Amino acid sequence: MDLVIAVLIVIAVQLVMFLFLRGRIHQELNATTLLKDVQDEVDGMVRELNLSAERNIGLLEARIEEMEALLAQADQKIILLAREVERREKAAEVYSQLKRAVPELVAQPQPDLPGAEPAAQPEPVMEWKPATPVTAEPTPPRSLKERVLAFRDQGLEPGAIATTTGATRGEVELILSLNPQ
Repeated sequence: MDLVIAVLIVIAVQLVMFLFLRGRIHQELNATTLLKDVQDEVDGMVRELNLSAERNIGLLEARIEEMEALLAQADQKIILLAREVERREKAAEVYSQLKRAVPELVAQPQPDLPGAEPAAQPEPVMEWKPATPVTAEPTPPRSLKERVLAFRDQGLEPGAIATTTGATRGEVELILSLNPQ
């Protein structure tokens, strides 16, 4: 009899455990519960994606502003370059006009004509001769310091000056720091 009671107690405990675990399994595997968990997970992922997108948009806007500033600087440099090209073309045109022949007036005596009275002084005859072309002496090469300061005055940045002059950026920055505007 004790054995039957013990077996009945064990069966009763197992039945209670079975029902408890079955209820718990149904609760965990319930469709609405699973759907809610999935929806919560998706909402969390959407929030993370939105934060990432906002951060990326902020970075892109900052880069766009930097690019616009660089474009404005490039536009200014293009304008300066166009002015410099125009100035050099005008200088070349003036220089080429200086190279053209300039007439020189040379006085030559006129031969006496027969039957004419000799004048007190013969009137000179002017003859046109081309002038010798004007040659300018080549300017001696300027020092690195002079070139760097000239480029700075034109509005170039140290990196561009270094590239143009063939010097290192450190040399250019040293010259600029020792010669403030």
